[in-house]
Amino acid sequence: MTDHFPTLAVSLRLILVTVLLLTANLAPLSRRVTGWIEAGDQAAGAGDTAAAQAAYERALRHAGFTPTIYERLIRLSLEAHQPENARLYLYALADLDGWTADRRIQLAALLDESGQDEQAAALLYAGASDAPTDPAALRTLAGQQIARLDWPQAQHTLERLIALEPQDARAHYQLGLLLAPVDRVQAEAYLLQAGQDPALAGPAERVLAALGTYADHPATDAHTFLGMTLAGLGEWPFAERALLLALAANSVNPAARAYLGFVRDQQGRDGLPDLEAAVEMAPNDPVAYYLLGQHWALAGDDRAAYEAFAQAVALDPDNPALAVEIAASLHRLGSLAEAAEWYDVAVELDPDEPSWYVLRAAFYADAGFMLDVGGLALIEEAVQLVPASPDTHASLGWAAYQTGDYARAYEELSAALALDPHHARSRYYFGAVLEQRGDRDGAVDAYQFVIDQVGTERGFGRLAARALERLGYSSF
Repeated sequence: MTDHFPTLAVSLRLILVTVLLLTANLAPLSRRVTGWIEAGDQAAGAGDTAAAQAAYERALRHAGFTPTIYERLIRLSLEAHQPENARLYLYALADLDGWTADRRIQLAALLDESGQDEQAAALLYAGASDAPTDPAALRTLAGQQIARLDWPQAQHTLERLIALEPQDARAHYQLGLLLAPVDRVQAEAYLLQAGQDPALAGPAERVLAALGTYADHPATDAHTFLGMTLAGLGEWPFAERALLLALAANSVNPAARAYLGFVRDQQGRDGLPDLEAAVEMAPNDPVAYYLLGQHWALAGDDRAAYEAFAQAVALDPDNPALAVEIAASLHRLGSLAEAAEWYDVAVELDPDEPSWYVLRAAFYADAGFMLDVGGLALIEEAVQLVPASPDTHASLGWAAYQTGDYARAYEELSAALALDPHHARSRYYFGAVLEQRGDRDGAVDAYQFVIDQVGTERGFGRLAARALERLGYSSF
């Protein structure tokens, strides 16, 4: 593989090679060099990145090639959130000591983080070829190939991984999903093997059930149902493949076209052309308008989302899921009284479905709407109906916070996090409660946890980033 490195990287590598040649015959590390390393360790421990880097580099200049110093510099750069510096030191270390599987994976992660995912994949592929006993590299490579919809290479990589790790249930599952629309017999074998893992048993069973439709349905319909099933599992690239095959079998398939737009949106691409084409093909299909509404909601255009959901409701007025989407759009638009009415509609249409009560409770808590005149009672009702939901406890905790009952707020949010420690909404509200209690460090940790979970672009991640800024911190 030919490497194309930035000019700065090339310069540093040449300098370090020169240092190696000049010092190749030096005796073992002197006391002074050892002292510089120790000084670097102390500075790094104290958080003084610049001083640590200077000490390590001074030791490097006098000691010649010493892998442990490079490794310290790489770790220091990563901890200081200087990925470009980490890459330069890693290149230099590899030039002098060779590429190992771990170093390839580390560089691939740095390249991927900086948006150079194709270079990262190429590097891992080369590493996997040179080191066929490295399952970690193969797993990472397969994930990148799947994300790029590179099915032949993904299949090859997964097959190699299974040959190395026959008990890797996730690899069996992914290969089963990949083969599902093109080789049902092989796909079933891989999915049955994956289903031996309790964590994958449910998803594998759903895909196996979808494969059963191929026996008595046209290919376009079977592909469409498989794509919808995979979308329901959040397996977006695999869903896209099945939906494209559905459209290849019959291009006049509005359901496949609409879901194709939806899954492309979920992968960060623009699904609007497909969604608009689906609406044009089937102007009376509420599902097409529902998915179009999801597109606009994801894009942050709440007015367009509301209009699409309203069209869907007009076509399917007895669907509680559509009523909830109307309510959520109205909430985002600030029409709280109307939003409350639509949440009530969802509950009235399907009073035996717990999720509508949970969503209604979250609305009243998040909006702080009419808590003293009925809203709090509806939240408490949801907790009684769905006591195992972290969302209901989070709603009650946040409602208690807003009404000044801080002890109950702490209690309910603690209960929410006991049910799901990774629940971003609960963690954000818990951070606010900790802040009110004077636990600034705990609040900062809670807000950062939310950002680590969901990012800073939307929802509670954005709120957490603002909270950190207000407290004088930046997310890291």
